[in-house]
Amino acid sequence: MKSQLKKITDITVNELLNNEVILPSLYFEKFDKNAKNLEINLDDDSFQKEISKILIEDYNNIDKYMQSIISNVSTIGKVSKNAKEALINKDVETLSSIYRQMQNLEKEVKKLSDKLFYDEITNTYNRKWVYNKFLNKEAQFKSTGIAILVDINDYVYLKKEYGELLANNLLIFATNFIKKSLKEELLDFKIVRFFDNQFLIFIKNAKEKEVNDIISNTQRILSNTTLKSNSGLFIKANYKFKSEKYAERNDSKDIFEKLFTHIKEE
Repeated sequence: MKSQLKKITDITVNELLNNEVILPSLYFEKFDKNAKNLEINLDDDSFQKEISKILIEDYNNIDKYMQSIISNVSTIGKVSKNAKEALINKDVETLSSIYRQMQNLEKEVKKLSDKLFYDEITNTYNRKWVYNKFLNKEAQFKSTGIAILVDINDYVYLKKEYGELLANNLLIFATNFIKKSLKEELLDFKIVRFFDNQFLIFIKNAKEKEVNDIISNTQRILSNTTLKSNSGLFIKANYKFKSEKYAERNDSKDIFEKLFTHIKEE
């Protein structure tokens, strides 16, 4: 049920991507329409229980995150006090111990950040990262580069016919292959799982023709690759790649709109 709720959310967000303003009433109208299209009854008791369960899980996750922050802040306070005393007393051994504590603390903070902004399945960034880290407060690009939209068409079909595990393995294979290809070309890139089966790649400091040639070759190899599951099922997925240049302070909505429009028109 949670995956169905996520699917409705992704479809709704995708539909409203082009809107300048998204009012709650419009969002819920679209959400309700998409739920009906997927034959999901929002008033069903089991669905309401699932939503309550998800809300509780989210609350617990937020609570854990806040408790971790509080713990880290407390640790920083203690370490700072100890460091001050060690400096006064010229205690080198204590200062070395404090340095190790700060290194461990830095690792813990990074883990927290990763949990918030990473997609656990594909080990890529998630949509939160785009709007919280990559873009500025006005949802404009902070730098100049090339954006690429990758659409893995067969994900929904595979998920419906053969289950989530097989479909997710296709995503993992595809994203790992793309990352490997871009790393081999020494490109400065970030990859984001934007929707269930759609990924955005942001590439900096590269020529458009060079990027398009690399992407075209990557698409060709992926499309010609046949995968075999543990159960003996052969999978040959269909991939779409579209690219758009963006410049510093460009409105991300305009760029994303062009990319998704190009994908839909094919």
